[in-house]
Amino acid sequence: MSGFNAKADLLSATLDYHQGHFSKAKQEFLQLAQLGNPDAIYNIAVMYLHGQGVEKNTAQAYAWFSLAADFGLIDARDTAMLIAKQTQNRQPLDDAYDALLKQLSFQWYSEQLKPELTMTPIDDAAIVRDYMVEPKYPEHAYKNGIEGWVWLEFDIDESGAVTDITIIDSNPEKTFDKAIINAVKRWHYQANKDNLPHYNRSLIYHFTTYKGKQYAQSFKSQQRQYNEKITDLIDAAEQGNAIVQYYIANWLSSDEYNATRLLKYHWQQSNASDELLLKSATNGYANSQYRIGANLLRGEYGKVEREKGLNWVLLAAQNGFAQAQYRLGRELLDKKYLDYAPNKAMKWLTAAAEQGLFSAKRELAKLLFSLDNADMPAVNRALESALADDPTHPALLLIQAKIITQKDPRAAKRIAQKALKEAKSRLWYTGNIDTFIASLP
Repeated sequence: MSGFNAKADLLSATLDYHQGHFSKAKQEFLQLAQLGNPDAIYNIAVMYLHGQGVEKNTAQAYAWFSLAADFGLIDARDTAMLIAKQTQNRQPLDDAYDALLKQLSFQWYSEQLKPELTMTPIDDAAIVRDYMVEPKYPEHAYKNGIEGWVWLEFDIDESGAVTDITIIDSNPEKTFDKAIINAVKRWHYQANKDNLPHYNRSLIYHFTTYKGKQYAQSFKSQQRQYNEKITDLIDAAEQGNAIVQYYIANWLSSDEYNATRLLKYHWQQSNASDELLLKSATNGYANSQYRIGANLLRGEYGKVEREKGLNWVLLAAQNGFAQAQYRLGRELLDKKYLDYAPNKAMKWLTAAAEQGLFSAKRELAKLLFSLDNADMPAVNRALESALADDPTHPALLLIQAKIITQKDPRAAKRIAQKALKEAKSRLWYTGNIDTFIASLP
């Protein structure tokens, strides 16, 4: 169990409130309210009721309490009813509530962001894994009883091979990364041509020491060791620490952790993992916002909801999360959808590339090269940056070959053959490279 850094979330906003930093607290609560955070909405109502950081305003307090009630807070409904009962003229109260609903409402949240967490994930039968290698549990981690998880995304090319694996997050950091990469790069998928290539296949892989009797024995010893830490984590999550909520959501998504068994004494509902992930997302944590968005895009909550998914991915991208910026750029390049917007895609791919994300660098180079009247200095800069991370990447070498075709066809062929050799060594699709080589004189 590792420590967590505080971030601007419900907990930090509440601390600012209790320390009398009302202006800062209100600003933080307002940001969280826009994400549909009911506790933040309730706290804004309290500030208007008592005149904390704002001018005391009963009508605004009523409006915000009523909105919090719309989001399911029973205490807020009771307080709003009490204010209405003690007010002779209700019209200002109703006017304030109606005005607030034009800015933020539960209906808007339901239509634009709210995932249906109780729904069964759709079965993605279009893409089926037909070869798998289990990751090898790192010996030092196993001997020391270290458990953890890795969240990664990867692409699947036209042949069904896994390409360009990206580790998004892991816990403990870097403990299991190499093991999962070595396994996943050997996986293979089967699908028809309409479904390949496939981008941003997402996976959370759990490394647990669950082994029958050994599990029962280790659980007894770990229960004593974990109890105090688990209690602290539960308290932090309940108080609104978005990062802790995110990590607990990840632990709860597998039944095989010793820690999970302890956590489930507190969070007993079957979809506790999803509920906590959503709490973390509405609490402003970009990792959780991106995960919710990615889940919506692939139908994790019963059906594919592209608009909601992109809204969450956009929130994470605006929070500076590089993987979300890249994903948004990729999605906006898909011509199947009405939201196709290459200029916006360029903006987000550039933002992610500037943060050093290889997949964004690769995609940016491909996009710049594909444009009519391509800006060749810009293409070369993007290509150079991407090749610095992976000097033998087949797709990048192919672009390099295409750039010099007119000027030096022999050199272009040499580079293309190098790309072909590398693609074969990685067991990747070679069709586009073969076609290019065949077109050369």
